[in-house]
Amino acid sequence: MVNEGGQSLRWQRYEAKYLITESQAAEIRRHCLGHLPPDPYSLHQPGYEYPILSTYLDSPSRTLLQATLSRQVKRYKLRVRTYREFREVPDDLPAFFEIKRKIHGIVHKTRARVESELAGSLLWSRGSLLDGEEEIDAPTLANMNEFLHLRERIGADPVVGVFYTREAYEGDSADRIRVTIDRDLHYGLLAPPGNGKREMWWPASSGVVILEVKFTNTYPFWVADMLRRVEVLRRGVCKYVICSRAASPSDARASG
Repeated sequence: MVNEGGQSLRWQRYEAKYLITESQAAEIRRHCLGHLPPDPYSLHQPGYEYPILSTYLDSPSRTLLQATLSRQVKRYKLRVRTYREFREVPDDLPAFFEIKRKIHGIVHKTRARVESELAGSLLWSRGSLLDGEEEIDAPTLANMNEFLHLRERIGADPVVGVFYTREAYEGDSADRIRVTIDRDLHYGLLAPPGNGKREMWWPASSGVVILEVKFTNTYPFWVADMLRRVEVLRRGVCKYVICSRAASPSDARASG
């Protein structure tokens, strides 16, 4: 089972994102293998890739989506992440309820690991905060209740699924350099259990490959040299926006 980003339930870091080609991805892999090992979840996977499937929640007016489109300096996303193929039945897999905030360029993330039976009911039903009877440890309970509070405040429900495969490299230095290459982006339209077909998936954008460089303070010279040699151009890339536009263009209209 993947617990991406280590065992910590809270962390903050910078993220730089790039759209790249497969030939650039091959060059980046070559550079990374000379400086960083594949992360533990990539190491034993074919092509060093593992699946990530997230369900994003938003208000009926898409408050969180519009905050991203308008590049508000303080914004957040609500998502529930599992580590499975979109063709797999999600039964018996834990889910991670995550708040991903971006505040003046720094990404802050909290997550709460929840077992599958409780996760399903929490995903599809808005309700009161948890009281600890669910046998969740205190830090997880605090993060879960923070998620539920934000959800209730804007009236958020599941709006779109986002699936991709991730190739990841990570070092153990103080700056925790992490380089990821994401492919095979799909968007999903989801329905709660009992309403017929639960998930339907389509490719979100043909041939999209997304590079992310994540670090806590700065990245070393070899990363800067790699980016210069590969000639990548930094730009805003948001999988939630890409998939929302594919699923419902009217909800993801440009807003400046």
